[in-house]
Amino acid sequence: MATLKQLDDTQLESFDTEYVNEARWKIVSAQIDRSFPDGNFTFLDVGGGNGQFADRLLAAYPKAQGTVLDNAQILLDRNKPNPRKQMINASVADLHQQSGQTYDIICFNWLLHHLVSDSYGQTCQNISKTIGEVIPLLSARGRISIFENMYDGIWLDRLPSHLIFELTSSKLLAKFTQKMGANTAGVGVCFLSQKKWCSVIAQHPLVIDRYTDDPSDWPIPLVRRVFLHMGYIRVGHFWLRSANQ
Repeated sequence: MATLKQLDDTQLESFDTEYVNEARWKIVSAQIDRSFPDGNFTFLDVGGGNGQFADRLLAAYPKAQGTVLDNAQILLDRNKPNPRKQMINASVADLHQQSGQTYDIICFNWLLHHLVSDSYGQTCQNISKTIGEVIPLLSARGRISIFENMYDGIWLDRLPSHLIFELTSSKLLAKFTQKMGANTAGVGVCFLSQKKWCSVIAQHPLVIDRYTDDPSDWPIPLVRRVFLHMGYIRVGHFWLRSANQ
């Protein structure tokens, strides 16, 4: 994996929040209930930060046990203690070191688009490699849960992804993109279209068991939509299983 760019502590503070609202919780919990009807499962929340999502899983499923992995100690320190939860201070680049341990659910909640390197191509490779590296960590009945932003272009499907990456990764434009609301200004972010996400997943022996859109409206100003060639923008959820199951 190419060297990953790191957000500074000020930028990390902006991610001390929980993006799985009620509508999105219904989406993911429906898949958990379908795949693990007894509620007895283990999970790994990659990039789980402050642990709020893990805490909600543990509260909703008393038989579950979870692990939160994050490279930001400042966020891990904000986890509430729970005898069924453990924390690991590590980068996604170190996922291969977790070999020997398996999980029933591996979660990526808005994490993959942050695996930024110097170029767009390297960044897409980072995303794909990270998905591939968790496959050996899946149990025999394992699932991968991915919440991500879908940025479909108007005519050119992948153009918004490229434009946003180049703008947010530029240090020269950092002050401008920060004023425009980019909390990753100067580092970069890599939002993909739904088709591109599907093509990345297809690089691995995985099956999309279920895909669900969060239909919530995104109030993006028209000028920004036109400038960035944005078409249908929303949150999507992938529920994946091994092709060997």
